[in-house]
Amino acid sequence: MKLFSTLAMVLVCLNTFAQSTQKTVDELLTKTGSTAQIKQIEELFTAKMNEKKSTFSNPADFDKFSTIMKSAINAKDAEGYYIEYFRLKTNEDSLKKIIVLYNDPVLQEFNNMELEANSPAKRQEQMTFFQNLQSNPPSQSRILMLTKLNDELGGSEMAFNMIKNVIGSMAKGVNSIMPKDKQLSEAEIINKVNTELPANFAQQLNNQIVAMSLFTYKNASDEKLEQYLKVWQTPIGKYFVKHSFGALDYTFSKMGEKVGVAMKGMAKK
Repeated sequence: MKLFSTLAMVLVCLNTFAQSTQKTVDELLTKTGSTAQIKQIEELFTAKMNEKKSTFSNPADFDKFSTIMKSAINAKDAEGYYIEYFRLKTNEDSLKKIIVLYNDPVLQEFNNMELEANSPAKRQEQMTFFQNLQSNPPSQSRILMLTKLNDELGGSEMAFNMIKNVIGSMAKGVNSIMPKDKQLSEAEIINKVNTELPANFAQQLNNQIVAMSLFTYKNASDEKLEQYLKVWQTPIGKYFVKHSFGALDYTFSKMGEKVGVAMKGMAKK
């Protein structure tokens, strides 16, 4: 009995060490600007969804679609899932090191650039910027530096995986409301999602992210970009990149699952 009691205590201690406290996670999200970025998700999604309204021949169908999507993809749920991931998958000591890391003025400067660039209020400025790129293209060295930053952050790969996960989750929801003899297996759904994405989709996504970086960091010098890149090459920088994208992947998968459930519920009405 003593052996089992000792083992139980060890497991409790290990679990306590592995997880992060709510207070530290909240501080991390505020310090890194993640809370603000999560709130932008809903704004950006709503804007993109409204752009698709004209593709619906029946306004009632769009209203149903809009209701389902808004019930599943919103800032409140996104923040909850994001926090849940960090509580369960990260440790306290590492998060505290990341919080200290964000006291660096360079990181604060770039964090502000990213938040500002992704604001829906910047849509028109983005369009003007990209139009002007044709007559005033960036240097090859600048593109290479931003490509290197994207590779270090793993932005393209993670975005690709998130998109696949969301589409897959939604497909599972649609599949669940089909007649039993028409339903696909999970393996068949995954294969269908993979085959229906354009062959060069990953490269297109990579190009879009690098192009967006040109706009985001347009006011940053090459020297500052080099400093910023070096931050993410450190062990604690790599740790945060891994888990911040892990949290996003977790968040979007959860929201995708909610879309599937909402579709199933709507079909029963």
